[in-house]
Amino acid sequence: MPKEAEVERGAARREATGFSMAYLKSLHRQVAGDSLRRIFKTPFASFLNCLMIAVAFTLPAILVLLSNNLQTLGHGWEGQPRISLYLENKLQRDQINRLRVEARDDPQVEQFLYISPDEGLTDFQERAKMKGVIDALGFNPLPGVLELTPVQGLNPEQLNELMKKYQVKEGVLEARLDQEWIKRLQSMTQLLERFTVILSGLLGIIVLLTIGNTVRLSVESRRAEIKVIKLVGGTDGFVTLPFLYMGMWYGLGGALLALLIILGFLAGLMSGVLELAALYGSDFTPEGPGLTMFLSLLASGVFLGVAGAAVSCYRHIRTIEEQPV
Repeated sequence: MPKEAEVERGAARREATGFSMAYLKSLHRQVAGDSLRRIFKTPFASFLNCLMIAVAFTLPAILVLLSNNLQTLGHGWEGQPRISLYLENKLQRDQINRLRVEARDDPQVEQFLYISPDEGLTDFQERAKMKGVIDALGFNPLPGVLELTPVQGLNPEQLNELMKKYQVKEGVLEARLDQEWIKRLQSMTQLLERFTVILSGLLGIIVLLTIGNTVRLSVESRRAEIKVIKLVGGTDGFVTLPFLYMGMWYGLGGALLALLIILGFLAGLMSGVLELAALYGSDFTPEGPGLTMFLSLLASGVFLGVAGAAVSCYRHIRTIEEQPV
């Protein structure tokens, strides 16, 4: 008999658990749908709220896309870093050819160019307009230069290692890495990333305040209903649930609208960017929002929507019980 009683208690616990899970699923489904219907009852006001949230999401997202495209453009730019090897004046032709063969067989070197002293002098005279001064010297002071163009994708540390490798070669007086553009690009992207983080934080606060204020107005409009629910034993969690879903819907709506704005923004700029790239002989194509940005926007919308609604509900629902209906 004790075994039968234990079996009955286990069956009752399973039935209660199943009932509670089914009830919770039904409750959340009903509350989510009811919250969405309430939002659609005021379409214009709801659209304005979603638009404000979308603008707050759009600005940081565009800055992130700008930073990503700037880095992509930098990798394919003709001004990619070059290593200039200044050679000894008395270097023999076979020694120069040996260096050129090493550069040709180096997997980290994409291409190389040898500039003889005479070619360098001619180019300098054309650029500096100082032919008379050079002729007065009576000799060519410029050394031969071997310019190496590294393969794309090397980071600054790898570029420095490549420069040091050729700096110790026989016949090389000095090796210089043209990395000014790298420093500028890194400074620009780092500044842009910091600005994006700061702007994202500020606009995130705006989203919280927007959703919080919207939920607060909804709480005030349902004051009598909330009062009755609390009088019959409704918990704060039960009362808060519809407003949490309302915040979630607003956040999702703002995130989806932000994606549409970003796509429209890129579509408007695409033709101009492609035309400009064609003028410079580049096949650069702007990078659009990928799956990562899509999921990030949706997750941010849900989180900020629920957080804003929760903060607003915590501040206002608990005071309703103390006030008359």
